[in-house]
Amino acid sequence: MTWSEFRDHLQATLRELTDRTFLIVSTPSAGGGYVQFAGGADDLSAEASGPEFTEGVATHAADDTTMLAAGWRAPRGPQPNWSCELALPALTGEYTGVAERCVIALRDVFHLPDPQLLTYRAWREPERQPPGVTWQPERFDDLDPGADPLALPSLGLQATG
Repeated sequence: MTWSEFRDHLQATLRELTDRTFLIVSTPSAGGGYVQFAGGADDLSAEASGPEFTEGVATHAADDTTMLAAGWRAPRGPQPNWSCELALPALTGEYTGVAERCVIALRDVFHLPDPQLLTYRAWREPERQPPGVTWQPERFDDLDPGADPLALPSLGLQATG
């Protein structure tokens, strides 16, 4: 798989991430970097590992410039990772933009030579009763139990644990 193909697979997969769905795409070595996503009702949050989580990757001012130019927001305060959000519903081009940011982080900043080395872990949290809302007992039978692990074959990567 080429980086362009990975970008396209990731773009298609991001469209599948719904509320309460999480995806982490990792490089093969601990401390080598990752991108992660959290699907919400109204947005999709994306993060790329910040300097404190990329022990094996040299962090230079050039890397910061590359991440900022790609559209990532720099880590600061309690947020240790690079981040961006996508308001939903979104256009295909907007999903492609997020996927391209991830390719830049993984390939150009974390220096991963081949996207086929990536693995992923995905899950969907169980649906819960909202605070302050009273339901009839039978409503609980209709709640989505979630899925862990969650298979995402459209990503084209090997799943982990």
